[in-house]
Amino acid sequence: MNESDELSKTSCEQVLKGKAWKLMWLKLESKKLPKEAPNISWAYNGIARLGGWKNTKRTGRASIKALWQGWLRLQTILEGYELAKSLD
Repeated sequence: MNESDELSKTSCEQVLKGKAWKLMWLKLESKKLPKEAPNISWAYNGIARLGGWKNTKRTGRASIKALWQGWLRLQTILEGYELAKSLD
């Protein structure tokens, strides 16, 4: 089994807490939340997409800059969620 197969079976909850991946899913996908957490490959692509990555070269590899910007954007989304929750 190669590394790609292993990652496709590993849950993204290994690197993202429940709130983080769920908010990212709602932001990026136009579907209901899945019953189980998506895999790490989905999380990698999702964070990159939040950072502006479009995979135009079809390499499947995002730049460090896109990943970093996506991570910061995800943190902003989480902060906004927590602030909105505290209004109640």
